[in-house]
Amino acid sequence: MIRSQTVLGQMIARMADEDHYRRWSAQVERAGHCVRPVRLSGSAMTVNTATGEIEATYSSEQEPGGVLLVACKDRRESVCPPCAARYRADAWHVFAGGVTPDDGDEAGHPLVLATFTAPSFGHVHACRDGGVCRTARGGKRGNRTCEHGKPLWCHARHTPGDGMVGAPLCEDCADLAGLVLWNAHVGELWRRTVIYIYRALAALAPNVGGRPVTVRSVREMLRLSYAKVAEFQKRGVVHLHVLARLDGVNADDPDQVIAPPAWAGVDLLTAALTHAARRVSVPLPVVDARTAAMARWGAQLDVRAVQAREVDRARVAGYLAKYATKTVSDSVSGLTASRPRADEPDVDGGGRLPAHVAALTATIRRLARLGTCRALRLARHVHTLGFRGHVTSKSRRYSTTFAALREARRAWRLARRTRERDPWAHPDPDGADHAVTVLVGDWRIAGVGYRTLGDRVLAEVLGREHREAREALRLGLAE
Repeated sequence: MIRSQTVLGQMIARMADEDHYRRWSAQVERAGHCVRPVRLSGSAMTVNTATGEIEATYSSEQEPGGVLLVACKDRRESVCPPCAARYRADAWHVFAGGVTPDDGDEAGHPLVLATFTAPSFGHVHACRDGGVCRTARGGKRGNRTCEHGKPLWCHARHTPGDGMVGAPLCEDCADLAGLVLWNAHVGELWRRTVIYIYRALAALAPNVGGRPVTVRSVREMLRLSYAKVAEFQKRGVVHLHVLARLDGVNADDPDQVIAPPAWAGVDLLTAALTHAARRVSVPLPVVDARTAAMARWGAQLDVRAVQAREVDRARVAGYLAKYATKTVSDSVSGLTASRPRADEPDVDGGGRLPAHVAALTATIRRLARLGTCRALRLARHVHTLGFRGHVTSKSRRYSTTFAALREARRAWRLARRTRERDPWAHPDPDGADHAVTVLVGDWRIAGVGYRTLGDRVLAEVLGREHREAREALRLGLAE
């Protein structure tokens, strides 16, 4: 009760001064209703490079609290939902832009959605939509145990939020070191998979001009364009969702996206992906006799053709975009979304994690001390269970980029300010030589997040009202 009264008092104090509240709420709106904005203190000015005249000045002292609020721009849903929503919207445009290529020939580009999974590292508890976790098979009940005396069955009916989902039936039998090393090498495994896909295309392609197709000639005729998203399973291992597309190659203009030859269809792309996934491998560091020497894809490979229709375009782009803002902490309970600080105590020794997650983090710290794993820098990736890549990535010519989308958004804002005759509309933040007016700033970070819990609650209320208003406008319920 005391805490609620304190928060309510903070909210009342913020709204007591109408002018200060108006300026503060305008800052919250400009920051995209971010829940943990960066507080900046300092000043800025616009300078005319031709005359040296200062055309406009700004100081954070003009704002309530003497700070300027800017969005944290964190892509992770568990850290900042508003900023993650913007990143997810940008990801949708990146993915959807590749479903319908720039040449407009929707029917000429084979496109598939493939899911590459990890192999098994030991039996784990599973959620089976109300069914029994695992049933015992073969032998008498007394023999249905592993070599460590642990049962190989589980009659529980786990729910999706159950912390036991993903935990091994026996931690001593599970290959935890192999799981961590597989996560650490999944990026290299995908890089080699792309190489194997071109080899498979050459091996499976029909004769062209009466002659077999070589890998070099395939690369001169076909290009594999893709966008991929990494998702963590409950057991703590990564799998990849990949939108793969075949394009043709224009020798005179390699950057142009054109349709591939008629013989390069969905069936060929599907067969090439399957062929490559079964054969590619990456050598792993030697850590113990039980851990596998090679990293390979799991047996469960799902490849589905995607029709370049508007409904499929939106559906498949939305399917991938929803994973773009997820972190390992969204799938594996107990882990934080951020990299732990150097002075933070071991999370595997504080009793704050589920047993199997603590065992994985302990395994990562043990492997990080081995000379054979030193190049992997595993100690920096405890919070991602050894995974070292970015959650989203794409090939160069798949579609537009996040940078291009941000630049388009910035250009739109500048154009709007120009119409309103805003003196801050034309400054070049990079101070380019051709710019007439440049922006000169001196800023320091004063902190991250709102100063009081009452401010955060108010910001969340403003954000919710903003989203509701936009939804009402989209549905035609408001003008």
